Amino acid sequence: MSNEAQPTLTDLRAMLADQGAPEEALRLVDAARDVPDAVDRLTAAGFVQPVAESVMEFLDGFSPLLEPGCGPLDAELNASEFLGAIGGSVDPQDFPDVVAAMISDAEATGRPEALALARTFAVLAPPEVRPIAAQAADRLVARGLRDPEWAGTAGKPTVGACFGYADPRGAQEGLALTFSYGRKSHVLVLLIDHDLGGLKDCFVSDQPKEIRAGYVHAAAELGFPFREYTPEQARGIVADALEREPCPVEPDQVEDVTTTLALLEQRLELLPEAAPTALDTSVHRLKVTLRGSKPPIWRRVEVLSSTPLVRLHQVIQDLFAWEDYHLWVFDTPQGKYGMPDLELGHGDAATVTLADVARDHKDRIGYLYDFGDAWDHDILVEAVVQAEPGVAYPRCLTGRRAAPPEDSGGIWGYAHLCDVLADPEHPEHAERLEWLELDSAAAFDPAAFDTDEVNDYLARQAKVPVKP
Repeated sequence: MSNEAQPTLTDLRAMLADQGAPEEALRLVDAARDVPDAVDRLTAAGFVQPVAESVMEFLDGFSPLLEPGCGPLDAELNASEFLGAIGGSVDPQDFPDVVAAMISDAEATGRPEALALARTFAVLAPPEVRPIAAQAADRLVARGLRDPEWAGTAGKPTVGACFGYADPRGAQEGLALTFSYGRKSHVLVLLIDHDLGGLKDCFVSDQPKEIRAGYVHAAAELGFPFREYTPEQARGIVADALEREPCPVEPDQVEDVTTTLALLEQRLELLPEAAPTALDTSVHRLKVTLRGSKPPIWRRVEVLSSTPLVRLHQVIQDLFAWEDYHLWVFDTPQGKYGMPDLELGHGDAATVTLADVARDHKDRIGYLYDFGDAWDHDILVEAVVQAEPGVAYPRCLTGRRAAPPEDSGGIWGYAHLCDVLADPEHPEHAERLEWLELDSAAAFDPAAFDTDEVNDYLARQAKVPVKP
């Protein structure tokens, strides 16, 4: 950077005058030899706060953004990593204020690195802070600093293909989002864990073709369908994941999510939103009953009408405290849907929504879990209503009786289990207690049901479709 790009005394005086500085401060600038001398005089007189060494240190991290050959993605990754590190050390509520203060401190230095910081923060910082960063950058340019070559294009890549695959039970989903700056493409590779919460891993690659080939191969090896998504579909999946807490597990996943989350949130804004429909805020009220249970074992639950059957499967698992160990299938008027299986004639439950197979009041579908024990459920549509503002779905409204333990032999085996536990003299009594890992039969109550406990499970996948 040449000396001509540095702010002059005239620039400094004009800035202070614009900000309403007192005459005494302006006289100190007039008496100074150069800008550093003026800053020293203003600092000594109390008109300017001294710049902390920590500010100079974090600005050094933006020096690579000034080097020849640095592109917009390089600059974004640098800033995303920096914001991730800061976000991990402060209260989320304080994060925007902390970032805004950093922008102000950086601007006060007048360094070219401060301009690089401001331009990247104008793209990746929390939305409420971005205008502050953009204004700071414009002021630095007005004082004579020159924008990096990437400044005009950062945050404006072209949206490309979106693709991925998911395990048919709906627990984990791999998704890739491609973007390009001119001829240079990059891809954000995501792993979403619906069981643990939301985003489990996210990293950036400059080899979208190789990532795609890897996804196709992995899906084929696992027997999962490889899917092409529209940008609107991809946005819905990512937005849904980001509404929940990130759930990285391995150290490299924690690092990946920390360093790329700001970039992912910005890229999400570039994906177009699907046009809203009435179905997006429509809710099915369902009564799910375990067939053959006497007394009846049932749950009443409200689920978004647009819920794919693969997600409804997970809802039912939570409603009945199943462990999702076994195969399952929905039996609908349109056919059977579960894990795709040509031999069994099962369609892909991820491609069909609840509203597709049970649209109206009094419609019914079946759900079979564990083809051996044959836990057969009857699902009745009791009503179709509009979502309430501020309410998260799915939500359990009520229910009756405890769910049978996994692998207890189907509805008849469960009835036998209850008889055994109720009779301390039964020859199988001790064996069954040990199998259930219970100290006494009193710890097992077949009549128990706790709505709050069920909703705690459902909260992992719940979202609010209508903001209050």
